[in-house]
Amino acid sequence: MGNHEFNAIAWATPDPENEGLHLRPRHGAKGEKNRRQHEVFLAEIGADSAEHGDWIRWFLELPLWIEEPSFQVVHACWSPKHMDVLRPGLRDGSRLTPEVVETGSRKGAPVYDALETILKGVEVRLPDGYSFEDKEGHIRHEIRTRWWNPDLTTYRAAYIGPKGVSMPDVPFDARDRLPEPDRPTFIGHYWFDPSEPIAPASSRVACVDYSVARGGPLVAYRFDGEQELSRDKFVAV
Repeated sequence: MGNHEFNAIAWATPDPENEGLHLRPRHGAKGEKNRRQHEVFLAEIGADSAEHGDWIRWFLELPLWIEEPSFQVVHACWSPKHMDVLRPGLRDGSRLTPEVVETGSRKGAPVYDALETILKGVEVRLPDGYSFEDKEGHIRHEIRTRWWNPDLTTYRAAYIGPKGVSMPDVPFDARDRLPEPDRPTFIGHYWFDPSEPIAPASSRVACVDYSVARGGPLVAYRFDGEQELSRDKFVAV
């Protein structure tokens, strides 16, 4: 399950507390922004068509994470404390329920924060006076961090985002740091730069998203049970 799949589910799900509305807004300025982010998918399958419904039902069968004795997989961030928040409400196989979809669509709820972290990564608010413009032109006051390396403790070192952005070289809150994974962990989400060498993000974390949707290579990792990941095990086409 990725953030785009969850957003697609929320877009298609009526809000039980607000008649005529959906869990992911379709109206007003917020709705217009959401529609732009979703328009390629909607154009492909037909908004609110029978095929649309089939895809949403399939998305609901995707696990939020996979955990095996020798490895684990998650879209953006392996955060045990946020997974503990989600587990009581999930179906077998770490799959969503209607209740988690609804609560996870309401900003401020613990389930919302947990899903945001699992599907998008650790977000840290910048000190006053700092912001940057993201790839869609929106002004951001928070950054995503390289959560897989707990030794990166300053905004500047841990920052993930557009190049050329000025970040303060001061520590962020220790509560926003996560423990290093205890086994090989495979992620996507981050659109790593395809012009840079393909390599593990750390000894235990490998990202296989190298911007294939924008002309980059399709990347995979050939895992044979090793507990320290190697750049030699990546393949790309």
